[in-house]
Amino acid sequence: MEKDKCASKSNCCKIISKVNCFIDNMLSKLDALDPSNNTKQRVISSVVLLPIAVYAIFFSKSLFLVLVIAMAILMTVEWMEMIRNDANEKRWRVIGFFYILIPLFSVYKLRLIDANIVFWMFAIIWVTDIFAFFAGRIFGGKKLMPEISPNKTWSGLFGGVAASAVIGFVSAFMFSGGVVFFIVISILLSLIEQSSDLVESKFKRIFGVKDSGNIIPGHGGVLDRLDGMMFTAPAVLFIVTVFAKQFGL
Repeated sequence: MEKDKCASKSNCCKIISKVNCFIDNMLSKLDALDPSNNTKQRVISSVVLLPIAVYAIFFSKSLFLVLVIAMAILMTVEWMEMIRNDANEKRWRVIGFFYILIPLFSVYKLRLIDANIVFWMFAIIWVTDIFAFFAGRIFGGKKLMPEISPNKTWSGLFGGVAASAVIGFVSAFMFSGGVVFFIVISILLSLIEQSSDLVESKFKRIFGVKDSGNIIPGHGGVLDRLDGMMFTAPAVLFIVTVFAKQFGL
């Protein structure tokens, strides 16, 4: 019996050791792609926030509403801080009102319609960001819009689009629409997501700030983290409204 316990402890130690080696290996690869500590912080932040987001999407409308309200408050604070002392501050306040309100209304409306649609939308946003980042780091190449976002490349754009096409293929089996429809729509949304990201970068260029805030380690502010959602959520709500049958509605 004592031998079995020792063997069991030994096996656990081996498993833990292998897990630690795997984590160290992944972190060393991240260091090679991004010598700064930013990528590690982004990964850790995502690991913490992702379960909360997924739980709210699928299991709690109340929590989802609380998160939307919290995002609205934090985004507004960040926006007001960015535009402070700008010569056209009053005009930017009006722009910011609609820039924040429309996507948050859209994402909450989508949650009321179907949680699967919200998850599908965020899956496209997440994989687009992730694969655009790694494709850009690995393949490099010509910059996409260096005057707006110096780190984005054409290879990153295509990497994000390719990944979203895979999501489109898989999502066709979640809904009643055809494979071609969801691949095309997912690619379109990936392009919208990356355009939304660039618009946020343009805003930060205009106001002379690097990040909208610093509340999320590795990501900056809430506007930085959800920049891809700002145009994507209204686009998804429009698509779902027009092509309701493809989503089984």
